[in-house]
Amino acid sequence: MNSLRERLCEIIHDAASFNEACQLTVKTLSKDVPHFDWVGIYLAKDKELVLTAWNGPEATEHTRIPIGQGICGLAACRGETVIVDDVNADSHYLACFPHTRAEIVVPIFKDDGVIGEIDIDSDKQAAFTNEDRTFLEEVATLLAERWG
Repeated sequence: MNSLRERLCEIIHDAASFNEACQLTVKTLSKDVPHFDWVGIYLAKDKELVLTAWNGPEATEHTRIPIGQGICGLAACRGETVIVDDVNADSHYLACFPHTRAEIVVPIFKDDGVIGEIDIDSDKQAAFTNEDRTFLEEVATLLAERWG
């Protein structure tokens, strides 16, 4: 993941805007990491998370998620990364796709507050590792540096 980390650092830094950085990030992650089947970035607006960029086989109906609902809303509310090994066993899960088995949601912080998050689904149960967590938390930090 080191070469991907370095490439994303360049991509995010060189993007013309924060929104372009988000678009390029989701595209790169979903293309280059085999178990990242759907990748999205939500931004916090008022009391909701609003889908800003995504890449995957299909769109989600969950383009706006109230903070506190679903895995995404839980991660934003807690201000911490949430990994769910089996979405079918988690009562917080908002079903997006019938084939999703696992999810990781990583908050993006700026000035001690959550400004958004990276949301990734996998078709494989227990797909996400501590290495994924660390890597995605670094990506979230890079995106936060481009914010505003």
